[in-house]
Amino acid sequence: MGLIVGLALAGCSVGVESPVGGSSEPVETSFDFFAAASLTDVAPELVQAYNATHDPDFQVSLNFGASSKLVAQINGGEKPALLVTADTQSIKALERPEEYETPQDIAVNHLVLAVTTESEIKDIAGIPGDKTVALCAPAVPCGRAAATYLAAHPDFTGVFTEEVDVRSVLTKITSHQADTGFVYATDVASTNGKVQGFALEGVEPNTYPLLVNKDASGAASDFAQWLHTEDAKAILKKAGFDTP
Repeated sequence: MGLIVGLALAGCSVGVESPVGGSSEPVETSFDFFAAASLTDVAPELVQAYNATHDPDFQVSLNFGASSKLVAQINGGEKPALLVTADTQSIKALERPEEYETPQDIAVNHLVLAVTTESEIKDIAGIPGDKTVALCAPAVPCGRAAATYLAAHPDFTGVFTEEVDVRSVLTKITSHQADTGFVYATDVASTNGKVQGFALEGVEPNTYPLLVNKDASGAASDFAQWLHTEDAKAILKKAGFDTP
């Protein structure tokens, strides 16, 4: 997906001029935040909540995409202040991990098998083998989790279609291009009742690590610390995430 979303929240300037000894130095309040596609809905809410109670000039450029794609962009030269991936495996592909502080987990998500609420499919056991099943590509966290489930359940069959990230899988389901698909519980929650999910046995939950670049601005570091607060956890839980 890789959608770039710029949020200029309650302020339009990149920095604020602060007088110091008769001169002024820009205080950097703008930074890039790379986030897994499954955070598409909740990340802007987190930014807005922080902005409302902290820095009125706080600005974030949000880049959403498959975790593997975000890591590839960083390996290619991008340097976001913050990175959150949808599992801990993805960050092992970082070519310069020493540029980041020790990862700290901020959220937990669960893979489910999703169908639209009007679907004739009422449980996992009732899925005919000729149904179209959407899942993420193997390099993507949701794809790895789905592969784990399928390996443990060889009797689960269907016409499989691979997508670039979990939001693309969700779109396949909601647009009826796929009969069912593997998404996260939070993706189901984001549809406001249009999609329902079936729990999957034997699949470990996905843990979301937060990485802070060692060269990140004070604003980025402060926001990263806030993501571990009860206020941030409440927003994540409302969106369907568990928290560590």
